[in-house]
Amino acid sequence: MKRRRTAPDRRRRAPDLGAHPERRVLAPARRAALRRRGAKSHRLAVVLPPVVNLFEGPHAAAPVASQATLGMGVTILDAARGFDLVETPDGYRGWIRSAALRALAGRDTPYPRPDRAFAVRNFMCQVYRERDVTSSSPMAGAPLLALLEVTEDADEWKRVRLPDGRTGWAQGGDLTPAGTAVLEHDDIASTALRFLGIPYLWGGTTPFGLDCSGLVQLVHRLHGHLLPRDADLQYAHAGLSAVRRAEVRSGDLVFFGPEERSITHVGVALDAGGFVSATTYRSPVVRVDHLEDEYWAGLYRGARRLRC
Repeated sequence: MKRRRTAPDRRRRAPDLGAHPERRVLAPARRAALRRRGAKSHRLAVVLPPVVNLFEGPHAAAPVASQATLGMGVTILDAARGFDLVETPDGYRGWIRSAALRALAGRDTPYPRPDRAFAVRNFMCQVYRERDVTSSSPMAGAPLLALLEVTEDADEWKRVRLPDGRTGWAQGGDLTPAGTAVLEHDDIASTALRFLGIPYLWGGTTPFGLDCSGLVQLVHRLHGHLLPRDADLQYAHAGLSAVRRAEVRSGDLVFFGPEERSITHVGVALDAGGFVSATTYRSPVVRVDHLEDEYWAGLYRGARRLRC
């Protein structure tokens, strides 16, 4: 009788399968399964914690699909056992703990109010009880691109309302008006390099931890571009155009996988053939590798460039 291959067996075979084999095997099936759920309701909600996981199923032991951050608006599609199936603004789905969300009734004011919405522009924004960083510990924290509602605007300090209703003070240099590019003058490659050393985290989308496509999506969001969540979806995205290997330049996206129909990894190209990516290969961090390295050369499947 043929023995069924288990998850540890897949990990032992990882060098044969290439970068991130679990993503290759699971991502399309996971997305399809989540798409089959969620016709019961379409309620709006806002995320309360700094970072919360989206799971593949309605329990905390399920694999992580992605993450959502404080202030993000989501659509609740279904509910089961203390979890809600939600869809995030990039069209991605996953199960979130119900306690991590505040559902918005029809008469509720959206959070944040569009005319008062600010995004976190630094890795982390601390929210204080007073306009002082030394009088007490922060009452809350919000990661990069989390959304806060500013109720009193000044240059040095801004009074903010959190999605759970609490109010506090954030330093003005941590925030920028939402809906605009956070980094208008930097280039994509330079932005990606800011994240060097951030730990690899499957499903991660914040400076607390990133996976490969989470890094690429976050970098582009900082420049005002919303890409799909997974590497294979990014590879097929209509907003990117194909680039020949000899014409790859800094800021292009480079894709890898056992074969072209199984894209498993993505990075941001640098000058001189380097690229930056969140990887588990050698060291599980955001790091710089080279397209000519034997490992990556064998997995390289193409490059894409953001359409102007």
